[in-house]
Amino acid sequence: MGGSISYHENSDSIVDPGTKSIISDPISVDPDKLFAGTEAYIRNGKMKNRETEFEMSEKDGWWLIKHVYTIPDLFGGGTHTVYNRYKFDAPAKTLQHEFFAGQVFMDKGTPNFSSKTVIHSDGRVENCVDFHEVRSSGPLLKGLLEKVIGEMGSKAKVQANQPSVKDEGSLSALTDPIDDATVTADTYLDFFKTFLTETMQATELPDGTIIEERTGMMDLLGLGAKSFSKHVLKKEENHIYCYEYGQDESLTEMISVTHFQIHKDPFRLEAWNIQVPGRRAGTGQATACKNFMDAIMKSMEEGA
Repeated sequence: MGGSISYHENSDSIVDPGTKSIISDPISVDPDKLFAGTEAYIRNGKMKNRETEFEMSEKDGWWLIKHVYTIPDLFGGGTHTVYNRYKFDAPAKTLQHEFFAGQVFMDKGTPNFSSKTVIHSDGRVENCVDFHEVRSSGPLLKGLLEKVIGEMGSKAKVQANQPSVKDEGSLSALTDPIDDATVTADTYLDFFKTFLTETMQATELPDGTIIEERTGMMDLLGLGAKSFSKHVLKKEENHIYCYEYGQDESLTEMISVTHFQIHKDPFRLEAWNIQVPGRRAGTGQATACKNFMDAIMKSMEEGA
């Protein structure tokens, strides 16, 4: 029913003129039935993926799903909780969706991104995705710091969502003072450059920037896939800027910047990520929309 349907990137939006969205070819299913199938798919718990815990509830007109994932030991172990919530408007055949990438965001009521999926009367599906400027400092960054700390041979602890040393009033992933490694605050950038190019097999360009291709924890949790980033090491700032491009191998559309601050007296590492806000309608969004709608149509076929 849905396997041969194409989903087109960066299309001119129908519902939000002047912006871009993902728009599919016409789908040969009655639009009202397709929306009903979409609502049934979510309400019947079909969004379960690789979670160790999966909970659904309805509150304030939204259908809330809690996903708890086990973090592999390679990335520090423990669990990480994310939330998706959905609101259904059957007359308008519109699905609203908000994604919260951790408990901190859920508690604040601040989604990492919002989207709406509209099933048009001609059978085309349109998906509009808006990312918000949010600061992340949770288990994913904690895991990255723990990997680096381990490579240094240090046993310093790392904590997520701690009061920032660099930016008062904000949160960061932060290490304890590092006093049991040969690497120091003054030599850390050289160590990290070697770590990237040798251990992580990243590529250094003639201008000194370092390009990294990775899969990592987001893929293991079922939340992402291969991604690309560009590291810029600033010795005068004791700072590393990691520009993240998601699945964009051309390094054209930046989606976030991960910051690593090297502190002295005592030597500590601090990390946080700032998401770049804006509408996105590229490969990642097209793939996600296609996979979602294909799964819905498969479920409809099986239930027919």
